[in-house]
Amino acid sequence: MTYGLTFTNNSNVVTLDSEFSRLVVVDKGQWSAGGPDVYVPFKSFMTTAEPPLVFVRPNPGNNYVYFCLVVGSSGNWTGFSFTALSGIPTSGNWFAAMFKSEPTASYGLRLWDSSSKLIFDNDTPCAQFTRTISAWTYLGSTQTSQGVWRLSWTAPSPLDTGDYMLLNNIAMDMAGVVSRQGNMYAIFDYTNNRLVIQAVGVDLPSAMYIPVVFAKPVS
Repeated sequence: MTYGLTFTNNSNVVTLDSEFSRLVVVDKGQWSAGGPDVYVPFKSFMTTAEPPLVFVRPNPGNNYVYFCLVVGSSGNWTGFSFTALSGIPTSGNWFAAMFKSEPTASYGLRLWDSSSKLIFDNDTPCAQFTRTISAWTYLGSTQTSQGVWRLSWTAPSPLDTGDYMLLNNIAMDMAGVVSRQGNMYAIFDYTNNRLVIQAVGVDLPSAMYIPVVFAKPVS
């Protein structure tokens, strides 16, 4: 930055800067559903052009997350949805975040950038990216009863840290080699303390390039 305000922590890492927005938690909660189809509404619709970043952490038990979607449209994001295993109740914790603060504090400190965008409010909690998985180990494939293929990957990345996984990337389809895309699945394999990513499709590659991102609210 060339002017304004900067805070650094005791590790000399910039934690607040008057030119750049922090990742701000704008909503959070828990879900609990008896069926496979889960819809979680936001407390109020979000008016950003781009969808908010939704982070999830399923509880052990029904720990599959697939057919993911941030629900709504530009300027009117209303919630998120996903599918879990059929016949098993699912529950977990989530939070939604944006690089945009909200004027919530009745006193304290607020910062705006040069375009008058509010980038910090001391009553709005922040989140911190903790790790990214971008290098995957291919575990192999199996054919489903529908005749398509289920490919699996994993990477050394423990689940016992309390981190939340970014749902938006799992909502993307995986491109096929020639003709068709495949649906993405995320499996929190708590038994082996690892994340497993699967894709189901007709002609999917064995190489996996879609990253998985984790974050954690900052208390």
